[in-house]
Amino acid sequence: MKTDFLQANEVRLQYFEHGTGPEVLMLVHGYQSSGRIWQLMQEALDPVRFRTIAISNRGAGDSDRTAAEADYSVESFAKDLYAAVQALGLGEFTLVGHSMGGATVTQFALNHPECVKALVLLDPAPLAGRELPANWEEQIRQDFAAGRRRDNMAMDTPGIPEAFRQALAADVARNPLARALGGRQSMAALKLRQRLHELPMPVLLIGGDDDTTVGVHQMLAEYLAMPADRRFLHIFHGVGHSPNVQVAAQLASLLEQFVTHTVPQATAAEGSVR
Repeated sequence: MKTDFLQANEVRLQYFEHGTGPEVLMLVHGYQSSGRIWQLMQEALDPVRFRTIAISNRGAGDSDRTAAEADYSVESFAKDLYAAVQALGLGEFTLVGHSMGGATVTQFALNHPECVKALVLLDPAPLAGRELPANWEEQIRQDFAAGRRRDNMAMDTPGIPEAFRQALAADVARNPLARALGGRQSMAALKLRQRLHELPMPVLLIGGDDDTTVGVHQMLAEYLAMPADRRFLHIFHGVGHSPNVQVAAQLASLLEQFVTHTVPQATAAEGSVR
């Protein structure tokens, strides 16, 4: 696994790269985590066939922090992602987003459909937004003051490497407060579900039926809002909010099947209709 940095707009972003294959997957993490969360899945993909790049958004891992809460919105992350794609010199690629990252990649795909060969939403944050509880900001500030971080990243999964667990936990522990506040506000205000019908590429929605962070009902609502001829669905049984940690190898196998078989077939079928 290679770790490096790139310049994206005014921030320097950390990224984790694995493999040199012709199939490129860009991976975008969620609200609290960093690009490191994809490590186990990246290592499960054939490095000869796949090149995977996991970005740490601004405020995550060793990426630069900025002061304003508004800098940690879905829209801001999508702009940084486009700058990162340009810096890496990428052409068409498969774009994968987890949790809040699912909203980020949806925004990116709507803004830059020419870049995205296929889109994967992994337990995405509710794309129609969600009302915040009355005391949400106070709770976050109290958690930060007490050094508490809420874990929905399956870091207690048996058998995952201890070094990975500790490194990801360390990334989460040093998240800036502005990221936590800005991210929650941004997710609450999302209005992307009503635009899912605009997506022109094949889209795979993956979830876990034990995900209590998002809920299967929200994921099914996203799926049903997508164009019927380009949407695909997979629900893992007994899996929570972070399949990229809990069932990394199975997720890698599913992505391989989608990228190498489903996407070409869907693209060919669409072309034959035109």
